[in-house]
Amino acid sequence: MSEAAVKILCIEDDEDTCELITYVFDQAGYKVDTCSQMECLNRLREEKFLAIILDNYFVGLKGIDICCKLRSFDQTTPVVFLSGEARQAEIDKAFAAGANAYLLKPNHFEKLTETVIQLIKESQSRDQT
Repeated sequence: MSEAAVKILCIEDDEDTCELITYVFDQAGYKVDTCSQMECLNRLREEKFLAIILDNYFVGLKGIDICCKLRSFDQTTPVVFLSGEARQAEIDKAFAAGANAYLLKPNHFEKLTETVIQLIKESQSRDQT
């Protein structure tokens, strides 16, 4: 696989979480790029990613808003929310916005990795048919 073909975008404002996600996916053979919510929509329009890991709460734009905007021009890239927001209403909003999965923080990163890789495989399988 080329480097561009193994990229995951992590949109998260906590630097420690970004570093941990980058490390975990590096061990699984995936490159993770990180960005702030302010620059993410430009990145998503300009580059192709295998999956997106998205927090829900930022100062300003919410993850649900980002997901809605993404789905207006990209309906296929898997989106996994990784958020501390556990209210069912917010989880429902994320799925309504186009999320493929919603995992709560703190999360065992093995579950995050399994979820993202499974969604990538499903997405690639659909792209080949």
